[in-house]
Amino acid sequence: MRSHVHIAAFMCALFAPGVARAQQIGPLGLDDAVAYALAHHPTVKAQAATADAQHAQVSVARAAYLPHVDASVQLDVGTGNVLRGPLFSTSNIPPISGPPIGRSLSDASFGTLVGVGASWDALGLAQQIAQVDAALASEKQARAGLAVQRLNVAYAAADQFLDLLSRDEVVRAANASVERARALAKIVDVLVQQQLRPGADASRAQAELALAVTQLIHAQQSDDVSRTALARALGAAGNVVRVRADNLMALPPQSTAATRPAQNPLVTQAAAAVRVAEAQRRAVQFQYLPRLNVVAALWVRGSGLTNGTAAGSLPPSPNDGLTPDTPNWAAGLVLTWPALEVVAVRARSRAAEAQLDVARAQRADVDQAVQSQLDTARQVLDAAHRTAANTPVALHAARAAESQATARYRTGLASVVEVAEAQRLLAQAEADDAVARLDVRRAELLLARAVGDLDPFFAQTRAGGH
Repeated sequence: MRSHVHIAAFMCALFAPGVARAQQIGPLGLDDAVAYALAHHPTVKAQAATADAQHAQVSVARAAYLPHVDASVQLDVGTGNVLRGPLFSTSNIPPISGPPIGRSLSDASFGTLVGVGASWDALGLAQQIAQVDAALASEKQARAGLAVQRLNVAYAAADQFLDLLSRDEVVRAANASVERARALAKIVDVLVQQQLRPGADASRAQAELALAVTQLIHAQQSDDVSRTALARALGAAGNVVRVRADNLMALPPQSTAATRPAQNPLVTQAAAAVRVAEAQRRAVQFQYLPRLNVVAALWVRGSGLTNGTAAGSLPPSPNDGLTPDTPNWAAGLVLTWPALEVVAVRARSRAAEAQLDVARAQRADVDQAVQSQLDTARQVLDAAHRTAANTPVALHAARAAESQATARYRTGLASVVEVAEAQRLLAQAEADDAVARLDVRRAELLLARAVGDLDPFFAQTRAGGH
């Protein structure tokens, strides 16, 4: 028994933190839900960070405008033996200049250097400007991507919000169906007990009640799944979201406003991708230019190896070479053109041209996709309006049929099967009527997404319907 208690306590401690983390959010209106999603969804934050990173890359590219400047301080100790003749530069092997003297390893002394050197590629300015243009285009593309992500998150949150309202209405209709089936079962039981109806009617009424309860359970399950999906769309997975319908259940008027697909951030992002590819191609083409470096240096050296016997009769530097005392300066132009690099540059240019063709083709594909979304959304919206105009007729007729069937059953003019059929028809008509109004809202939301601007949709939902 103790072991069972310990196991139970351990399981409670294990799962209690997960339960504690679940919080109730809301009740939220449609605007509240979208605002919450835009503020909390991780994909929006990730895309915003990407856009900020691209903005920083613009500063990195602009920093290339500055000349390359090095400040150096050096302290070393070594010998000064020199031999005539050139050598190619070798890593970590210091060059030694001067007349050939000595071969001893015992005359080492200190040496110092303090200097500043600068270089600037004059002909590379055009390439650097092109690289800055490419960085600016990439930043605009990232900002357009952020707009796309915000549109997607806002749409997903709003659409899932409306879906949850639809599920709530189905649950409400299912509850009403259960209550009607329960009331019918009571009426039938009374009539059976009075031997005014056969016992088969009671069995049928109980079966209809059980079926209505089953339909309610399925509707509640769909409602719970939709609520979970809404929490994910808001960036609050694991929490319980409560919503309120406000005036969304009212049928909105049919809008005839013009739609302009050019507003869609997908189009803007695709156009930005074309501009990025064009800028990158220009930057690659400028790599054909040679490098013309304007160089300059100013330095002061000290050496303890000067002994007055070498050419110039220089005295040793103060403090045995630890104090620099011999100044020098130099300036010049260095033109460099890696001839064989032309082959690689041409290959990179062809690759950049191909990327530009890809971006242009993708832009055309996005235009086609957005236009298709617009056409589809208009068709869905038209059908939704026509359906919403028809469901009240069906609901009114279903209510009348259910009322008449119940009255006829009480007087013995109808069977329990007719009443059950009328009740099921009424339950379906109630759910269809409520969902039809919300389907109009969802179709309008779909059209607003295809246009690329959800603000008019939200303004219309605040204004209400009829």
